[in-house]
Amino acid sequence: MNEHGDFHITFSNDVFYIKILGPWNLETFEHYNRDFNEHLNANICSSYSVFATLEGDSLMIPEVSEIFKMTVAQRIAKGLENVAFCLTKSACPNLFKHQIHEVYKGLNLSFKCFNDIEQAKSWLNEHQITLEDRLIARLL
Repeated sequence: MNEHGDFHITFSNDVFYIKILGPWNLETFEHYNRDFNEHLNANICSSYSVFATLEGDSLMIPEVSEIFKMTVAQRIAKGLENVAFCLTKSACPNLFKHQIHEVYKGLNLSFKCFNDIEQAKSWLNEHQITLEDRLIARLL
């Protein structure tokens, strides 16, 4: 089957900058997961955060949602601490918020969804994470 959806990943100063273009199917998720793990293995760090922008239909199909939950649990064990989702271009922000809360329920992870990039930056700054504006600009 062909991939549906797309993504872009950049890593800098213990932060993953991710642009998610949806919707995704399982093949796209597997591709994303491989790329994410390659970045993580190449940039050893004790803790890291994620700043993600979502564009289009950002919902996960149930099969991807279950695998994503297991993957996130593994990433938390390897240092994932904070995730900020920017939903300014998401076609279904409220549904995504509900879905991500269900996926992250019970996991030891600080996460929040935002409709404004400055609020996301401020929230991450409260967690001692400073985002790079030039990398944010690439996601928009």
